[in-house]
Amino acid sequence: MIKTQLVREDNKPVAVIMDYREYLRLKEMEEDKSDYFSAMEVKRKNKKWKSHTDLKKELCL
Repeated sequence: MIKTQLVREDNKPVAVIMDYREYLRLKEMEEDKSDYFSAMEVKRKNKKWKSHTDLKKELCL
């Protein structure tokens, strides 16, 4: 694994060099977090819920 390194300009961080697998792992975590908050928002707004069985019947599945 590549050691994470900071690239600085005028002694301020401007970029990061990191292992690609670590980048993918962090990106996936960010997407999971976004999905979670989206689902929580839908749950908060929705007052009527259908069972899985009822939904399948309604969609003719």
